[in-house]
Amino acid sequence: MSDKLKILLITNNKLAVPAFQSLIAANVLCGVATSNKEHDIIHLYKGMATQAGIPFTLLRNDNYKSLIKDLITELKPDAVLVMTFPWLIPAEILSIPKLGFINFHYGLLPEMRGADPIFESIRLSKPFAGVTVHMMDEKLDTGDILDMEKIPLSTEFTYGILSSQLSEVGNTICRRLIMELKKGRLPKSKKQDESIAHYYPKVTEQDITIQWDKMTIEQIIALVRSGNPIAKGMPTTINNWKIGLVDVSTINIDGDASAIVPGTIIALDYQNGLCVCCLGGKGLKIEVIYTAEGIFPGYKLGFFGITPGMVFGQAPRVEEVPQN
Repeated sequence: MSDKLKILLITNNKLAVPAFQSLIAANVLCGVATSNKEHDIIHLYKGMATQAGIPFTLLRNDNYKSLIKDLITELKPDAVLVMTFPWLIPAEILSIPKLGFINFHYGLLPEMRGADPIFESIRLSKPFAGVTVHMMDEKLDTGDILDMEKIPLSTEFTYGILSSQLSEVGNTICRRLIMELKKGRLPKSKKQDESIAHYYPKVTEQDITIQWDKMTIEQIIALVRSGNPIAKGMPTTINNWKIGLVDVSTINIDGDASAIVPGTIIALDYQNGLCVCCLGGKGLKIEVIYTAEGIFPGYKLGFFGITPGMVFGQAPRVEEVPQN
């Protein structure tokens, strides 16, 4: 069967690029489809598919079910690999390919179900991240597990760094999966343990707004790194002005700072940077900020009238910074 294996790839993210290349190298990719949600992703996969001579299909929310069904009828793939996709695929379509629909979930199942396990893994400071490959069913992230690989999650990882790591992990699993599928079979599967399952819904702006009076410095750092680069910084306010924190680090504060109100600016100059006191008197240096006026080193807030003694966390009175 090795010469006859055909795989259709459905993806909505550049996480699948290394796996796409492995599928091409193995001469098993018969088509690729992506949603119309992001122009850059469309351009990326359309270009790679054209270069490889692979049919490319653009899916919309109002037609993706019929188009996927048509693709399966036309291309006759043995299996469909899904590597992030924004819409549910009905059970009657999932059952058509001989080897089914196989999903690559860029998080550890069943503990990290949800729309963005990369973000949640960093935000929650999990010790490990990873990729889980499972059979798709009509629910979200609940199908039987075919393969899984985990990696230690460094506290230095941003969303972008972890995405790059997991993209390669997914590719490694994809190559293993190709070898099994070429034998005309699926890897041995196992049921997910529902007793440890947790689903993380899509976050709201309130979820990602820094709460200086409640969050520890470790939580703030994790939150900021979880949004870099998918958000224009994690939102906070200063002097009734909303900005985003893009990169932060810890600093030492001389003396006992436990009585200082969390969020208070304790230094703001070129030499020291923008330094803020957090819960428990711990020091945070705001390295990079996002504003409507541009992306700057933290200390440049001084050019906008921000001074030591001001406190982050005031309610904004101007239009909010949009999030991706």
